[in-house]
Amino acid sequence: MLLSVRDLQTHLHLKRGVLRAVDGVSLDVAEGETLGLVGESGSGKTLTGLSLLRLLPKGSGRIVGGSIKLDGQELTTLSEAALARDIRGRKIAMIMQDPMTSLNPVFSIGDQVGSPLRNHDIARGAALRSAVVDVLQRVRLPSPADRLGDYPHQFSGGQRQRIVAAMAIGCTPRLLVADEPTTALDVTIQVQIINLLRSIQADTGAGIILITHDLGVAASLCRRIAVMYAGQIIETGPVRAIYRSPSHPYTKALLAAIPRLGAKRARLTAIAGQPPSLIDPPTGCRFAARCTLRMDKCAEAPPNVTLSDGHSAACWKLV
Repeated sequence: MLLSVRDLQTHLHLKRGVLRAVDGVSLDVAEGETLGLVGESGSGKTLTGLSLLRLLPKGSGRIVGGSIKLDGQELTTLSEAALARDIRGRKIAMIMQDPMTSLNPVFSIGDQVGSPLRNHDIARGAALRSAVVDVLQRVRLPSPADRLGDYPHQFSGGQRQRIVAAMAIGCTPRLLVADEPTTALDVTIQVQIINLLRSIQADTGAGIILITHDLGVAASLCRRIAVMYAGQIIETGPVRAIYRSPSHPYTKALLAAIPRLGAKRARLTAIAGQPPSLIDPPTGCRFAARCTLRMDKCAEAPPNVTLSDGHSAACWKLV
């Protein structure tokens, strides 16, 4: 197994209390596999991805429990120096959300794409320029050799997303975390970015964690998905099985909220209520207050029930 995460707990220490942003997350990613991490905004998807690289908010974010193993190597106990030298960018890389803010406006794209290659001693001098052009060609940026001196504001949104992808794949990482790579892009550019991720995976064999709230994007790119709610994974399994027959009430409600092409005009289905506070989360099922199927037993933490090979959900109704 390329990546194995067990009972990961990441807390944010805020003035108003400790926020349990990631609370007991377990997941696996095999080499060459794409796992979709889906759920509403604020469910903990991005912080789960950042935890894998230990890129947490300085001073407030901490991994307080659990295990993260990449190729069998435990990452939670590595020193910061070892993590920066051997893991970040080298073995695990992240395509950050919103390329306009994740690219530095005062450095050329040649400098920014070349930075990880230089930092990890993959290329320097004249060889560095050639390597940067090569990686930009791999992400299909038009005329890369002529644009190394250009700045982020001189590119379109889709081109900036390709540049961010180039920064991530330059060192050929074993695992790529793609955080909302299609957000704020029009549909035609979304398709291009999805095809780009497929191409990167085919070329490198990397495992990919796709973080998204767009269930359509997840369905087109992933074979398995993990559904997050309030800092926890509440259902995981093959994408077709979950989309055809979701088991957890939250997954059912999430899929029911998607507008359907060809459907008669009607009010969109919404999930009533609000997610719970993660500073003082409920002791039982975190979806119970919004669930139409709740029962007294839901005041206790639900077990993770195996439904079929690779498909499980945490709900008392399934016991």
